[in-house]
Amino acid sequence: MKLLAPENLNRIERFLWALTLVTIPVTSFRFMPFMGSDSQVRPLSLIPAVLLLFVLVIRCLQQRRLLFWSSSLLPLMAFALAALLSSAVGFFLAPVDLYHYNYASRLLRAWITFGVGLIFFFVPMSMNHDEQDLKFTLKWLFVGLIAQVTWAGIQLFSFYIPEVYLGYALDKIQKTVMMAGLAPNRRISGLTLEPSWLAAQVMTVYLPWAFASLLKAYHWDKRRWLAPVSLAACGALILFTYSRSGILTAAAASLLTFLFIGWGWMRQTWEWFLRPFRRMNPVLARRMLEVSVRIAMIAVILAGLAGGSYILTRNTYFAQIWQSDKKNLVDYFVDIYAGPRLAYAWAGWTIFEQHPWSGVGLGATGLYFYQAVPDWSRFNITEIAQLLSPDNLTYPNTKNLYIRLLAETGIAGFWLFISFYLLVLGKVLTLMRSRRKELVFVGVASLLAWFAIVALGFTQDSLAMPNMWINIGILLGMAASIPESEANIQA
Repeated sequence: MKLLAPENLNRIERFLWALTLVTIPVTSFRFMPFMGSDSQVRPLSLIPAVLLLFVLVIRCLQQRRLLFWSSSLLPLMAFALAALLSSAVGFFLAPVDLYHYNYASRLLRAWITFGVGLIFFFVPMSMNHDEQDLKFTLKWLFVGLIAQVTWAGIQLFSFYIPEVYLGYALDKIQKTVMMAGLAPNRRISGLTLEPSWLAAQVMTVYLPWAFASLLKAYHWDKRRWLAPVSLAACGALILFTYSRSGILTAAAASLLTFLFIGWGWMRQTWEWFLRPFRRMNPVLARRMLEVSVRIAMIAVILAGLAGGSYILTRNTYFAQIWQSDKKNLVDYFVDIYAGPRLAYAWAGWTIFEQHPWSGVGLGATGLYFYQAVPDWSRFNITEIAQLLSPDNLTYPNTKNLYIRLLAETGIAGFWLFISFYLLVLGKVLTLMRSRRKELVFVGVASLLAWFAIVALGFTQDSLAMPNMWINIGILLGMAASIPESEANIQA
């Protein structure tokens, strides 16, 4: 068939890959097929990603080769085996059904979500092999960011310009397309389900590339202003989500990345800043322009820091972190509105202590949840009280990936998954030592993404979210392009 000719397959692959990248911002698409009505993780990008995977398989069958391979897949495969064994043991534990949920349905649901996550891992890995692929990926990835910024900007406009209040109309439109409407308390959620999801998406998917572009002076587009503008847009999005975990994680990940590889950039920037004062330009107008540019840059940076700090201190939800006067750690978490998350994690840890070696089976934590919820949370936290109400039909979860893995796959499954993260970190360090500029750029971006993804696991527990897989897939795809001789030298 002419449609299956190699050049046509290549065009189809590029089109579907671009469509996947552009639709990443939409995390909870209401009309996602084959998803349960109670599912909130419904990435729109899954539709083109599945179609793309199908096309990639056809190409591999034509060429009689594997779709993808990396030594970093070994611990991930071992984790899947450990999770499979834990799931088998879970049948013998025979947990009692919760509402209309039983062990078999939750097990199937968990493995489907894990499969969804792997699609978002394997597709980027298969579509990024050289610098041309990388630039194509980043081009369309940031088109998606433009869509995210546009919708988030409209939300922000409706919040802070009451004279032109569009809140009702926006809420109705958003609920028509997505699983939730506008977030309360003037917190933007963009095209994601809620503000914390937006912050997590920006800091893991978009921020690393914009930050690395400035730090390593690598440009994936001819418009060199795109990287600093994208970085500013990422900062604004994270700021106006008022997500405490998102803001603190983004700041910490950026700082750690800078401390690892930013000293050379700092020296160059300092030399550039002092140049007009050390070497006086004989043309007065030129000298004044150079000095003015540097003063303006300092003013913009200071204004941004001061403005961001002022905005955060004015937000009661965020400022409660340092305004709380509680001395007890549990009381402090409750007072800063983090009590529910602590209770969820506490329950997950209790389940792990009861089944430390085998776990209870992938996806089965919620079936043991009610008995494991700590006593201190049952009556003084509204969210937990509602969860325990006879009228509630929501399936509970730990909201912490690491505690979930401990509870569901036991110690072995947990450490195999962590070893996958550590092998990914090894690939990051390998790329950062490469002789090729684009691979160093990918390494720096992946380092920041790695810090952010590791931190994200403490506040989210879904294996289906694209956030934790896409950049890792791009990293491993690009790492495969390093010649074996060069890799041996670096090692």
